[in-house]
Amino acid sequence: MRKYGKMMILCVALGLGWSGSLMAQDSTKSEMKTIFGTKKAKLKVNYLGLYLAPEYQYGQLGSGTTSLSGAALMLQFNKKFAIGATGFGSFRNRNNTDQNAQFGGLKMEYTVKPDAAVHVSFPLVVGIGGNGFDFDDDDRGGKGRDRDFDDIFDNDGRHNMSRIIQPGINVEANLSRYAKFYVGANYRFAFNNHSTNTTDLSGFAANAGLKLGIFDYNLKKKAKKTNNPEENKI
Repeated sequence: MRKYGKMMILCVALGLGWSGSLMAQDSTKSEMKTIFGTKKAKLKVNYLGLYLAPEYQYGQLGSGTTSLSGAALMLQFNKKFAIGATGFGSFRNRNNTDQNAQFGGLKMEYTVKPDAAVHVSFPLVVGIGGNGFDFDDDDRGGKGRDRDFDDIFDNDGRHNMSRIIQPGINVEANLSRYAKFYVGANYRFAFNNHSTNTTDLSGFAANAGLKLGIFDYNLKKKAKKTNNPEENKI
């Protein structure tokens, strides 16, 4: 056993000496390709954007289909990635209270080839929402109690809310430097810890909207310099 141990120590020492001599040699011309590479990742923000995006949706909600309206306020980086907040509410439906819904939360969006006249973007909303809210005061006849709180809370006193994840895809057109128009579709996933029929927010929806704001503010504006002395004269 000792012999084997000595042989292992000798092999390790030889290996270390050989690797050290190889490292001392010039390895700048190595053609080996690695997964992570040798260059440091450069995360530079060259362009900033800030825009407001009003949007209309029509799709599945509760026991049928209905319209929703909302908006998002987004901060955009390098014309491609945007992050912000959004919120939506359904149009009032007095005949079907399970279509009185609201949801909102964090919105992220990635745009492919934003400088093209027509391009594609992929929005994602992660947040919370509730369905079945009735904001009418049905107890005006003397009971003196609104139904708002009864609808938001269930019989056990727990908040009648759902977690929302809504991925989508949009086709977007640059109308001008400060305006974009888009149409698309999304699917809203809703998750609730307790079973109530009035919290069904899941479903497909078609959407259309505008983006109004600044999309390509250059953070690295540099004055043009020339080496021609005649052009530098005042």
